[in-house]
Amino acid sequence: MNLPAHLPLPDGYSMRPWGEHDVEAVAQLDALVFGPDSWSHDIFSYEYQASMDQSPHSFYQVITHYDVVVGFAGLLYGPPFADVTTIGVHPDHTGKKLGAALLVWLMRTADALGAMDILLEVRADNTAAQRLYAHNGFEHIHTRPRYYPGGADAWVMRKRLREAGPSTAAALMDKE
Repeated sequence: MNLPAHLPLPDGYSMRPWGEHDVEAVAQLDALVFGPDSWSHDIFSYEYQASMDQSPHSFYQVITHYDVVVGFAGLLYGPPFADVTTIGVHPDHTGKKLGAALLVWLMRTADALGAMDILLEVRADNTAAQRLYAHNGFEHIHTRPRYYPGGADAWVMRKRLREAGPSTAAALMDKE
């Protein structure tokens, strides 16, 4: 995959794996960023525990600005696919390429794990996120009607990380 190891962050920002002490801040930031579409604190607590298992399939990063969490991203890996579970940046910190930095981390992590594809869902009305994903090689492959609370559709987007035929799922099924 032709990606930089990481995107440089502006002064005062840093990226790191999340810790147990970040769960509350991530849940609060998620509520701010996603409103009625946000996850509960319990979901983030569960995800944190899953990421700490002996054989983790769940990976999370946070971006901090002088030690305050201002961005987060999560990845779920179930061979042979990786799914972006969440990605968000505080509205006061947009425009600094933090979302792009998190997306690069997600793609690099999925690639390092050996995923064939990385998938995500994005609100059909979130054109800014769709542009970020498309600019990074994701394509719209399906629409899930009324996926989000309130009835908004979701676009399913995919980026291939490995050479595959028309469908990596079909290729895998042919091997059985």
